[in-house]
Amino acid sequence: MAKKSKNLVTLNHLPGILLASEAECERWVEAGLIPVAERRTFQKRGRKFDAPMFDPDVVAELASQVSGWRAQEGGISETTAARPRKDGDEPHDDAAHRRRQSILAPVRRNTGIYIAEDIRKIESGRWKPERIFAGYRAVFSVPMQILPDSAPIDIAIEYAFAEPPEVAAVALSPARVAHAELASASEVLEAKVADLRDAAFAACEQELAGWRDELETYLDAFEDVEERQAILGGIRVALDKLDRIHASDKGGPEGAGRKLRQKLDEYRSKAAARRLRHLREAQIREASGYERYAAIFPVARSLDRRFLFLAGPTNSGKTYEALKLAREAETAEMLSPLRLLALEHYERMSEEGIAAGMVTGEERVLPEGATHIARTIETLDLHRVVDVCVIDEVQMLGDPSRGWAWTQAMIGAPAKLVVLTGAPEAIPLVEHLLAMTGEPLEVKILKRKGRLRVEGVPVNLSKLVRGDAVVAFTRRDVHDLRTRLVQAGRTVATVYGALGPEVRRAEAARFRNGEAEILVATDAIGMGLNIGPLRRVVFSTLRKYDGIRDRQLSAMEIKQIAGRAGRFGHHDEGLVTALQDVGTYAQIETVIRNALNGDAAKLRGKAYVRPNQETVLSASEVLQTDRLGRVLRHLHDTLVAGHPDLRMADMDEMIELANLLDTVDLPILDRLSYAMAPVDGREKLAVELLLDWARQHARFGHVRAPDFNANTDLLKLEARVKIATSWLWLAQRYPQVFEDVEEVVALRASLNAKIEEKLVATSVSHRRKPDEKSRRERSGKPQRQRKNRRERVEAEAGDAEPYRVRGR
Repeated sequence: MAKKSKNLVTLNHLPGILLASEAECERWVEAGLIPVAERRTFQKRGRKFDAPMFDPDVVAELASQVSGWRAQEGGISETTAARPRKDGDEPHDDAAHRRRQSILAPVRRNTGIYIAEDIRKIESGRWKPERIFAGYRAVFSVPMQILPDSAPIDIAIEYAFAEPPEVAAVALSPARVAHAELASASEVLEAKVADLRDAAFAACEQELAGWRDELETYLDAFEDVEERQAILGGIRVALDKLDRIHASDKGGPEGAGRKLRQKLDEYRSKAAARRLRHLREAQIREASGYERYAAIFPVARSLDRRFLFLAGPTNSGKTYEALKLAREAETAEMLSPLRLLALEHYERMSEEGIAAGMVTGEERVLPEGATHIARTIETLDLHRVVDVCVIDEVQMLGDPSRGWAWTQAMIGAPAKLVVLTGAPEAIPLVEHLLAMTGEPLEVKILKRKGRLRVEGVPVNLSKLVRGDAVVAFTRRDVHDLRTRLVQAGRTVATVYGALGPEVRRAEAARFRNGEAEILVATDAIGMGLNIGPLRRVVFSTLRKYDGIRDRQLSAMEIKQIAGRAGRFGHHDEGLVTALQDVGTYAQIETVIRNALNGDAAKLRGKAYVRPNQETVLSASEVLQTDRLGRVLRHLHDTLVAGHPDLRMADMDEMIELANLLDTVDLPILDRLSYAMAPVDGREKLAVELLLDWARQHARFGHVRAPDFNANTDLLKLEARVKIATSWLWLAQRYPQVFEDVEEVVALRASLNAKIEEKLVATSVSHRRKPDEKSRRERSGKPQRQRKNRRERVEAEAGDAEPYRVRGR
């Protein structure tokens, strides 16, 4: 009866049955000494292959013949043949391998050259790749002088060559091999290796001599000694990382020389390219003037400027003092971080009868004869000389995205007196920047007007009182807190960054006028927004996501936000606390108290800058490319690299937009304007519309106004307001292309009005007031009592009717 197929075994089982090596079993199978019961098709890693199967009982009966098979193969002892080996270490032929090792040992000892068998793996359709002897690999090195006036360096060559016939005859001899034959084979192999070494290095020397002559001719073309030394220095650096040169019988010893020559040519080309790149970077830096940053602003340098820094915490009156100096001057400019603050400054001066104007990214109000202009800081006019320039919130120098505008304003504002306002923590960075210009700085420290106290207990959300502000740091958390307060019957005003300035202003006015009891806001309230008599600041959390990571608020941020509590003239003191569900209040209280009473981290180090239009244009010419994304990336990486005082601002989003805009047929400076537009790169619709506007600009010279429906949810309304603002921002730069300004202004106003309408409609609970509810309950109670009594009497009469019938 035939053996069942399922009981057959593969080749891997034979060594255990016969007590032999896998290589021996393979040879005996190929020689037909071990019969194959059948062949099966297997699939592994998507590849099919055939494998022999064996009857284990038949194989076991052959175990007694193993010693005879070994004797026929060359007298290998049974013990040695049965010795187990690790996977992957099995040589192609055990006897030949041992003989070659005996031959190689004297060669290594006599020459000091590392030489070994060249074993290669070949896919043969088996479970494991087949290992094949391909010859020998020798590694030898010799010191050679590559560059003139430089120390020699070791050149290592790895040479693969075939086994000499005399050596192969000994290694593969079927008979026993004497020691004399092994020694003779070693001498032949040693001579072969020595000849290859000498020939390879002779070829390298020949190629090296020709390369040195070419290098000398190449360097003579550079008249500047520094350029020649720079190229040689680049080659030296590359030579320190020179790898082995691989050669073989295919290319011969001359191939080693050619490969060395190729590597040296590559090093010379890279060194020259690196030097050219450095020259280009130097050209760009020289053309841009960023190495001498202060010299970029010639009007400011022509003035004898003075600086006054009014440093103090929130509610210290620093902005009031600065605006007083501006109002007293004949001409002035006020630079603010927000359009809303610029609008407030403009309106306040206009009410006082001052000839005022306003310029922001998306609007210009410049009456004829305006002497005092309120601006957002990015719109600074570098050519209009004034008596006083106020730069508000100067600690924004440390902001990676917008800090460049404060750096530009400080160094380039053309004013006789520059008044800075901000946190005292900015003093070191301000002093460091002004060291570049050598201009005098006076620092005036202002104290907070009114006490600020941290309460000893947390507060429950339901126990908030009129004049409290709850602070969160995401739009979702703001609306969640707002909803909970409204459901508790409170009236709420809402302020967060995604709202347009008009809506934020309207919401702040509702809180300021008493229409809303509670203010729920983000840290947007920490930057000068007039929110009126705020009694207490309540933190809902002390952590925020800053666009990169979730982190704890810094001491400066806590100071800025908490300082809004207790407005001077309305409260004797301001209060600060946190909600109960923030965490362990003892720890929260300690963090807040330390931030308010201790010194926050000082702003130090380098100031942020961003390339201007002239720099982008000159870089495009030097790099010989019109691709804005590539130009901006190059400037970001190289423009102020290594500068002692400056560093590049965050330009990642701007570069991403530039790469998209490079598909549009517009001049590079026009694409730069679109890339700088205030568009949120995370908003897909906003980015798509920006690209569409650029294409309309390129094709038709006219861009249609956006057409949005105001009947949608709050989130979409906020996004549409931002899009309309971006359109108006571009209209300020291309008034002949973006013509429908009044239409878009009206659209944005209608969107803002809808947002405010939704916020107001949902800011008051529609549940009945407690007194009205109790009054209605009292008025309806007698009617319900009479109705209930009547229903109870009728039910009792119905139950009694059967008994009356029986009684009769």
